[in-house]
Amino acid sequence: MQARPSSNLRVISLFEELGDAELARIAESCSTRTYEKNAHILGEQDPTTDVFFILAGTVRANSVSPKGREVIYSEFSAGAIFGEFSAIDGRPRSSAVSAQTDCVVSRMPAKAFFELLRGNGIVATKLVELLVVKIRNMSERVFEVSALSVSERLRRELVRLASTGERQGKMIVIKPAPTHYDIAARIGSHREAVTREFNRMESEKLLEVSRRQISILDLARLEQAAEED
Repeated sequence: MQARPSSNLRVISLFEELGDAELARIAESCSTRTYEKNAHILGEQDPTTDVFFILAGTVRANSVSPKGREVIYSEFSAGAIFGEFSAIDGRPRSSAVSAQTDCVVSRMPAKAFFELLRGNGIVATKLVELLVVKIRNMSERVFEVSALSVSERLRRELVRLASTGERQGKMIVIKPAPTHYDIAARIGSHREAVTREFNRMESEKLLEVSRRQISILDLARLEQAAEED
């Protein structure tokens, strides 16, 4: 389904400080599409250079090795952008992107994106800030995969997930939680190793795991363990 983007662009972090007139001009350079859950949005090595703005829903960036092993780089929700790397350097896409939920995504050609950056210092500055955050996050992930054990990486990932959970008394409930396979793909491991670590942490009374739900029983202990790892 195709449509013209409107004031929904204000949800995008790059544009949150812009006035209505500027947003309207930006909208003229964009097209908007709805993607159903699990739909393919971009393929790895695609030659396209458009920039994408997530108006609603969540998308996932990942790669799959020739032997079928998946690596999940990140997930982006409403307000985020993706595709800016190829827009900047003109090279093929570095990862595939798919819809994790039903999504509404607006896209802008690279030429229009560069014109926007040249003409609007606020947007240009926010893009630099966004890129720094992405680079720092990726550097942290590279360090973890290169230097830490599966147990250490899993504990750190659980601490990150806790920030998205719901506090229920002393517990933090993550629901729906990523599957063991998804967590393994995020931390550079495999499902069986993640399941073993979950079982061990349950025996240590750090958390409880049920179908698509993780209850962190003692976040302070989990954080301490992650810091000591």
